[in-house]
Amino acid sequence: MERWLDSCTAHRQLTILVACLFCVVIGVLDMLLGNEFPVSALCLPFVVAVCWVASLQTAIILSLICSMAWIIDDAFQLHSSSPGVTLAEAWHTAVHASFFLVVVSVVWRLRCAYERERLFARIDVMTGLLNTAAFNDTAEREAAHCRRTHTPLTVAFIDCDNFKNVNDTLGHRTGDRLLKTVAGILCQSVRDMDAVARLGGDEFALLLPGATEEQSQVVIDRVQKRLNDAMAAEKWPVTFSIGVAVYHKPEPDADALLHGADQLMYDVKRNAKDGVAYHVE
Repeated sequence: MERWLDSCTAHRQLTILVACLFCVVIGVLDMLLGNEFPVSALCLPFVVAVCWVASLQTAIILSLICSMAWIIDDAFQLHSSSPGVTLAEAWHTAVHASFFLVVVSVVWRLRCAYERERLFARIDVMTGLLNTAAFNDTAEREAAHCRRTHTPLTVAFIDCDNFKNVNDTLGHRTGDRLLKTVAGILCQSVRDMDAVARLGGDEFALLLPGATEEQSQVVIDRVQKRLNDAMAAEKWPVTFSIGVAVYHKPEPDADALLHGADQLMYDVKRNAKDGVAYHVE
């Protein structure tokens, strides 16, 4: 079922078109068969598909149309030998409509919960940045694109020096605020096409598709200055060790891409911290 719904989402317009066409066919069949053989319930899978890929209002309108298809025959004297709508027919229509609307309401709530869970599975809850899994997917996709287009790919690994001291002396709430500040500065300092992630704890990563060594230096210098200014303004005793790897033929594996920048970052920490190390491959 999940694969079917994902397929519907991937082909949104086609799904809506096919669902509406089938509902029209079923509605015509419902009118032709008459009240003895109501088949409007066959529209339910198509209404569910529309509810999953379109808006709630669209699904509600389609539900009402499907539930009223067979009573149109009596209302407009199309094929009925006894014209007019009886109270029983109106009741049955109301029951059909209520059934469709209940199903649509449940499916809509499931859709919202499903989308929320999928979002949280790829987002770091505290900072709103990409998490490790999402960053790895993005890195591998961008690496493949850069190899096809023969453009460089820059990966930066950023570690907050002395972050543990902030948690120990100023408290975890201050530490959380510091991490959110870092996340905000990173997002403001890069392009829309770049990716920013929190890899866990006090470690962050940047992905700069198409950025050369010179362009990367401009971005990292901007990031470093803004981070240091923010720490000084808050009087937080934190600096930043940054490793930057520029790949001209990036590996398709995200771990390999991160490993290069990670090692450069640790080189900085082993020396004196609060610096940047570059490497071009």
